[in-house]
Amino acid sequence: MDLNDNSIIWAKNYGIPFRSNLKFSNNQIYLANQDNVIYSIDAKTGDKKWQFATSSTFLKSDFKNNFALDLINNNLLFLNTSGELYSINFLTQKINWVLNFKNPSLVGGTELFFSQPIVIKNNDIIISTEKAVLSYNILTGSKNWDLFAEIIVKPIVAMNYTYMVLKNNLLICVDNVSGNVVWSKNIFIKKEDTKMKKKFGSISDFKIVNNKINIYSKNGYLLSFNSNDGNLIYKSRINRNGIQSKIFFLNDNMFFVDNVNKLLKFN
Repeated sequence: MDLNDNSIIWAKNYGIPFRSNLKFSNNQIYLANQDNVIYSIDAKTGDKKWQFATSSTFLKSDFKNNFALDLINNNLLFLNTSGELYSINFLTQKINWVLNFKNPSLVGGTELFFSQPIVIKNNDIIISTEKAVLSYNILTGSKNWDLFAEIIVKPIVAMNYTYMVLKNNLLICVDNVSGNVVWSKNIFIKKEDTKMKKKFGSISDFKIVNNKINIYSKNGYLLSFNSNDGNLIYKSRINRNGIQSKIFFLNDNMFFVDNVNKLLKFN
């Protein structure tokens, strides 16, 4: 669409529903359909430039195909619903390497694969499965480290550390090089947090803001922690109508959409 007059520039129907996030580079849009087929689409015309089929799954989970771009090395990283992670050069369409994270102890070939979105930082990529978080070298596909932990939201990867929220309400900080846990804190550790724990609900977003780790809940709560030690700095219910969108920041302001479809702006 043209953002100036809202006119449609092109519209295409590729037949099979798309089921992934979108990535853009070099005037190409990268996305995948529900059969785990990767498409490269010309951003100016909507025409298909190339496609690449990966293995599909019969059963569909809440996890969607996920892309990340390594623009330094011209690589497209693709984690599909079958638990396969592909590194593909998006200029030559050549595969660099493939890893499979589907649980080998399960049989039948119809088991579901669950993961949080993949994250790239420097020359490393962070992948999560149901039971573990793993770090791999983005160039070679070799494993740096693994950590047995059940995370419930996309991890935050900073320059030196990775921050995660676990299923047992632990907020942890992991060293990016060694994979060792630097610190861990229960986000509801105090007695007075018991009532909030019941009202808090599921996490809607997880971000670092002004060197603080912010956890936002779908019921409208905000918990803010010191990124150096994990100590709680601030807690409050910032909106009684909850939070249904991701959190966005622009010009020192915070924006989100609540559960009654209102757009809210905070300083």
